[in-house]
Amino acid sequence: MKGSPVNIKTAALKLLSYRARSKKEMAEKLQRKGFDSGQIEGVIKLLETAGLINDRALAADLLRYSVERKSLGNKGIRMFLASRGIDRELIDKTLSVHSPESEGNAALEFAERKLKILNKYPPEVIKRRLWGTLQRRGFSAEVVKKTVKSVLSPNNAVIGK
Repeated sequence: MKGSPVNIKTAALKLLSYRARSKKEMAEKLQRKGFDSGQIEGVIKLLETAGLINDRALAADLLRYSVERKSLGNKGIRMFLASRGIDRELIDKTLSVHSPESEGNAALEFAERKLKILNKYPPEVIKRRLWGTLQRRGFSAEVVKKTVKSVLSPNNAVIGK
């Protein structure tokens, strides 16, 4: 009885009740639940037609979330979107609206918040930790360098290479 159309629709709607999902995420989840690929394709088409699955809108929402809440750089955003099942072409299209200035602003805002926690450490430690944290969040080396220099300059910290 697991493979009935009613069961797959119920399972898909239950998954969507938790959070929005991409086509790929939905297909993988339903496949793990034991539904066959023909049924999965059918229910995904039905959900797309109903507007319940929309990868383009999901990508835009995830971009906003990754910038505002997760403070990610372009590389980090790219990895985050890919992990949520957004295809590479749509990721490129979505990131085309994310300007280098907005990436720099996001890095600066995150670094200033992080600096409040790190201000008790020596300047060399602050610089190293900021640099590493920004890189792990997916900011480019150029953005990291500018951000660290900008944040540490007012504190009269010596900026190395």
